[in-house]
Amino acid sequence: MTVSTNKHHIIEIFSADCHLCKHIVDDIQIGKCEGCNQIVYNINNVTDKIKSKMRDYGVKAVPTIIIDGKIKVVSIPDFPWICNEELYKKLKSEYPLE
Repeated sequence: MTVSTNKHHIIEIFSADCHLCKHIVDDIQIGKCEGCNQIVYNINNVTDKIKSKMRDYGVKAVPTIIIDGKIKVVSIPDFPWICNEELYKKLKSEYPLE
């Protein structure tokens, strides 16, 4: 039996439910590990909670992906989404949430 050493992550996706956004949501759903939690916020049905998160994260375009409140990827990722610590280290270095 192999024990996973991956840390589980919270992946928040801000989407307009368009074709491009759906594609990104599906790619992440397929590539994330079982323990990671994917949350999709549809900005077409914006709530006070979504507005607050968008303000806190500085979301100005969709799709925007926020990971653990520390990483921010805007638009189409230019890398394959395969959940592992190497990916998250790269993202933390190249896409820090500022």
